[in-house]
Amino acid sequence: MTMNPGAIGSLEVDLGGLEWLATNQRGSFALGSADRVPRRKYHSLLTARGAQDHEALDVLLEVEEWVEHEGVWHGLHALDWGEGKVEPRGDRLLRSFGPGPRWVYELGPLRITRVVALDPDRDGVCVGYHLAGASAPVRVRLRPLLRCRPLHRLTFANPALDGSVRETPRGDVSLRPYTGVPTVHLGVRGTGAAFHVDGTWYEHVHYAWEAARGYPAFEDTYTPGEYRLDPVEGASFGIWVGLEACPDALPTVEPEPSPRAQRRRRALRKERADLEALRASLDAAAKSFIVRTPDEAGIIAGYPWFGQWSRDTLIALPGLCLARGERALALDILESLAARRERGLIPNIPVAPGTTANLDSVDASLLFGRALRLALYRSRDPRRDALLGALCDVIDAIGDRADPRVVVDDDGLLFVEDGPWALTWMDAKVDGQPVTPRAGYAVDSNALWLDALETALRWAARHRKTFASRWQPIAKRLRAAFADRFWLEDAGYLADTHDGTRADRSLRPNQLWALGAAPALIARPRAVRALGAIREQLLTPLGLRTLAPTDPAYRPRYEGDQAARDRAYHQGTVWPWLLGPYADAVVAVEGEKKALAELGPVLARLAEHVRYEACVGQVSEVFDGDAPHRAGGAPAQAWSVGEVTRVLALVTR
Repeated sequence: MTMNPGAIGSLEVDLGGLEWLATNQRGSFALGSADRVPRRKYHSLLTARGAQDHEALDVLLEVEEWVEHEGVWHGLHALDWGEGKVEPRGDRLLRSFGPGPRWVYELGPLRITRVVALDPDRDGVCVGYHLAGASAPVRVRLRPLLRCRPLHRLTFANPALDGSVRETPRGDVSLRPYTGVPTVHLGVRGTGAAFHVDGTWYEHVHYAWEAARGYPAFEDTYTPGEYRLDPVEGASFGIWVGLEACPDALPTVEPEPSPRAQRRRRALRKERADLEALRASLDAAAKSFIVRTPDEAGIIAGYPWFGQWSRDTLIALPGLCLARGERALALDILESLAARRERGLIPNIPVAPGTTANLDSVDASLLFGRALRLALYRSRDPRRDALLGALCDVIDAIGDRADPRVVVDDDGLLFVEDGPWALTWMDAKVDGQPVTPRAGYAVDSNALWLDALETALRWAARHRKTFASRWQPIAKRLRAAFADRFWLEDAGYLADTHDGTRADRSLRPNQLWALGAAPALIARPRAVRALGAIREQLLTPLGLRTLAPTDPAYRPRYEGDQAARDRAYHQGTVWPWLLGPYADAVVAVEGEKKALAELGPVLARLAEHVRYEACVGQVSEVFDGDAPHRAGGAPAQAWSVGEVTRVLALVTR
């Protein structure tokens, strides 16, 4: 990785290792490196979620900016052409980067502030600029680099692209590069501009992080031409690229305060406490994942490569919605999931246009019960009865073997038949086989199963007596059988799974769902021992490991190609979302004061991550199991943000 030093506020950091994310209410997004060198095939200024029948459309890689001042042309952007060749070197002119996202460039006395903003309701992006300090006339050229390809694919120079450009009297232009792809609209606001057509391909743009992950890493991008501008000193202007016509006005870019003014402000302003700063950052991050349409509400699991996944949605929902006072939104999302059931169950990935539902999950249906319990706590919402009735229907479907791989045994425990499937959240597979086989009785599935049963039974006792008479005895047997099935007296913690004959003695965090129900499910002395083992082996400053480092199967690094990463994904890799169930367990077993004392430093470390590491303003999907716990996976993950938000609310209430 090329070191590109820069500043966030007064802190010197390597901007080449940072990312930023911007989203809108459709789930469309922009994602990039802080130094603007694209390193992923997903780095783009506009990826439109609703542009095609199913897969999102990556529309715009970048907008090139060429600025002439005092007779010299400077490029503000930067592209990697492979073998360490980066041209132009706009990253060397970059003086600061910050949330927004916002960049400040210095060309001698000229300061250029640049911002990127997605339209909240339409699939379009505005790249805005402000000029200050010009000592001579300024000329600017803005050139969009288009891709117009499905999110996960690459594009290359081809004769099928139609470069015909149509221009309006106002100077806006449009083109439809491919049949079946929406028209792309371009426009400039805030200053006069003329578009010059010179359609051409830029070939062999290199994405270093794709190469490191073992994927194809070169792509071509098309530019239809450039806007030429002559802005005056102090001008604020912007370029629009979108799938709808350019609005009459674009957001105005406020000038960046001078370094001296910023220092004065910092001297006069008290720094907020770390946890309060984290709360504000997480609140802003949470909004990135919420999708609202006229028909439904949902949660994007992560950016850039995830969609709406039920398991992720249901783990993230308590933090993204309930901890932020958005109960109505939480119920909207739960209603949407209930309406999209398949064979009576909550699918792992609901059906979408052009796709079929993915039913490879035992826990999505169970997590629906947990999320519903939390959303309805002390609520008399009129939707209550319909949602709890849906939960009863889900439980009946499980009992009736709607998924033939899942059985309710004579003790009321859930048992998953052995096979080439992975139905819990530890679902990575290599060569068609699960990396972390969890067939049989899984400790987390059975803890969540009992939680869902008891939530449904409290309502059904008055409203659906047939359901209550069927499931009450089963829940009672399950509660009695749980500890006998999973407790390992010599080890002092709960087995991760049990095949009916032998226990899997791997020390994993999945037992936290059961410890959070102590002492009702696990006697407190046992829970204290198990929590101690987890604290010693699994807890890190950024989340919990998925396997103890003492285990021979432990993988210390999440790196390499797809297969290598999948082999490490749940074999020691740290997941920050697991802090949620861990906090629940600490509160249940040791009390809220202990939780605050222990998790305060963890939250402070996560605050540093949110502000200065990976994707600024977000929480990464995973971290390496070994120190220094380098961030990996998706740079912005819903359940990471959601559960850290919930933990913060839990320990500071």
